[in-house]
Amino acid sequence: MVEASPRAAVHTIPDSLDAIEECYRRGWTDGLPVVPPTADRVQAMLDAVNLEPGHVLGEVPVRRRTLTAEQAAANAVMAGCLPSYFPIVLATLRVLFEHDPNCIHEVSAVTNSTGLLVAVNGPIRRQIDLNCTDNLFSPGHRANSTIGRALRLILINVFEQRPGVLDRGCMGSLTKFGVVIGEDEENSPWEPFHVSQGYSAEQSTVTVATIQDPSMHSNRYGTTAESLLDSIADGMASHGLAAYFGRGIKWVWVIGYWHAQLLSRFGWNRPDMQQYLYERAWRSTGQLKRLGMVKGDVQPGDDDERRMSVDGPEDILIIKAGGDSGIYSELIMNYYGVPAVTTVI
Repeated sequence: MVEASPRAAVHTIPDSLDAIEECYRRGWTDGLPVVPPTADRVQAMLDAVNLEPGHVLGEVPVRRRTLTAEQAAANAVMAGCLPSYFPIVLATLRVLFEHDPNCIHEVSAVTNSTGLLVAVNGPIRRQIDLNCTDNLFSPGHRANSTIGRALRLILINVFEQRPGVLDRGCMGSLTKFGVVIGEDEENSPWEPFHVSQGYSAEQSTVTVATIQDPSMHSNRYGTTAESLLDSIADGMASHGLAAYFGRGIKWVWVIGYWHAQLLSRFGWNRPDMQQYLYERAWRSTGQLKRLGMVKGDVQPGDDDERRMSVDGPEDILIIKAGGDSGIYSELIMNYYGVPAVTTVI
């Protein structure tokens, strides 16, 4: 005889459905329900960073619009952020405004559907329980999901970057939900990424980049470091936007646990891996023309002309993150806009 399952717990709470539906009616959502941005919730967000509501975070000249601290806080509330997450949202916005404020418009206006990568290093990862390991690019962790969502809601609600209006992505991208990850510094065989960029281990940083969709690489049966590195170089050279090789483009290689262990076992460090990939991640002009990624007919000498994926080894950024349940890594192409800028939170 099967015993009856216990009933679900019943909790009595104030009815907030009307407020959620009002947010839908006003177009303040990304398609999912949002937390109503009540005055006390918005003020708590501002108090966490000691900012006045009218403080201007930046202006996007091409849109003739400014972003205030209050607007950013309201969208962070709607996304589900805790006040402790807000410094990461602000640091990301600071990168966007300082690099080129018009990029805030471009990141959605471009037709090839770019998104934002936000990679976090330092103590703040543990302070806010940011996911750095299992299911790294998946939903399921509040900090990762809501920080990225807050940034998208700001683009939608403040800068009118709505699908079909000023968001002109042709196919769209899952990266527009927000790609926020932390480096798994504790299980990395190398120094933390931000340390390799000149920061101290005690500092918390954010690395921001406009990106194309990540691609997964398994190299399941490779037994040498060179086999793994060759597969990553091939992935870089085979990316769908190969026409953008070089010219300021960067790549982010998020190395999974088992790949990191393999590379470490054979003594590979970041500079050596960067140099190896740089030398091998290329295609000839002739190949790219035949694939329709470069304009023009194939000319004599095109097959001997190399187009490197990046301008130099330093443009290949290497981060250790992800779970230990499989032999996988993720490869992400930086796209015009923000070229992987790191700053202190």
